[in-house]
Amino acid sequence: MSCLYLDRKNLGLKLEGQAIVLYENDTRKGSVPLHLLDRIVLRGNVQLDSRLLGALTERNIGLLALSGRNTEAIAMLAGRSHSDSARRLGQYCTCLNKDLRTPLARWLVLVKVRSQLRFLKQAMARRPDLRFPLSGAMQTLSGIISQLREDQFAISMDSLRGYEGAAASAYFSGFVHLFAPALHFTGRYKRPPPDPVNACLSLGYTLLHYDAVRACHIVGLDSTLGFYHDISFGRESLACDLMEPLRAQMDGWVWQLFRERELRAEYFSNDNGRCLMNKTGRQRFYAFYEAHAAPARRLLRRYGHALCKRYLLTYEAR
Repeated sequence: MSCLYLDRKNLGLKLEGQAIVLYENDTRKGSVPLHLLDRIVLRGNVQLDSRLLGALTERNIGLLALSGRNTEAIAMLAGRSHSDSARRLGQYCTCLNKDLRTPLARWLVLVKVRSQLRFLKQAMARRPDLRFPLSGAMQTLSGIISQLREDQFAISMDSLRGYEGAAASAYFSGFVHLFAPALHFTGRYKRPPPDPVNACLSLGYTLLHYDAVRACHIVGLDSTLGFYHDISFGRESLACDLMEPLRAQMDGWVWQLFRERELRAEYFSNDNGRCLMNKTGRQRFYAFYEAHAAPARRLLRRYGHALCKRYLLTYEAR
């Protein structure tokens, strides 16, 4: 099973038999059998007929529509959900009980900070000339990990968020040194992304977030009810939770793309302070993501299944 990326203007998709047929300016351009697809990613002005949406849902094929002007998701289709409602009831019980939420949140922050530390160690092995900024960030992350271990029985959600914020600040203070000065990457900024690195991080996090939403949906969890991220209107808080440990992996992929010159400054342009990636850059990014995303998707599903077991135990204990 594979992902189909469609990033072209004036494209139309229709269902014909058991295949998606692509039309550009009313001219047939080709077809893709449905049984080959696991998900579809659309960007820009793409038209779909309602029969195709029904067929995608019936076959459990995911759909992500991205804005043509930025990297934000404007629509998602996750397919059929798991039919065991007891999983969601257990999830609701956990979300309403801080004594059940806090241990999960502590685990999440600990795993995320560990992944950040591991990535910086790998980066320093490749860039020993950056030992000073990277070692300083690593020392701070190691200290936070020690504090998370020591405070495991008396920690609060507010203190966890403080630890995560301090870890993010230390991590990015080292991460920014991995990129050439010509890219003007000085930290994480997302609305709008002002430089090529932030533009890539935003797109990568959007794709990863959708994979997390879909993992929640497949295992039968409500993606909007998280245990670390609070409920917020329109936000898939549980998907945000699940993708946190994988952010450093995405950061590493973005660094690899620039380090290996798969992405270069000429693939980006500035539009009133917003950095835009051109079509060639997006094609390279999509190809790289698909070549590396399978283990991350499996891990997201494993996280989801592990939570289901925990939520079911919570529900059965009531």
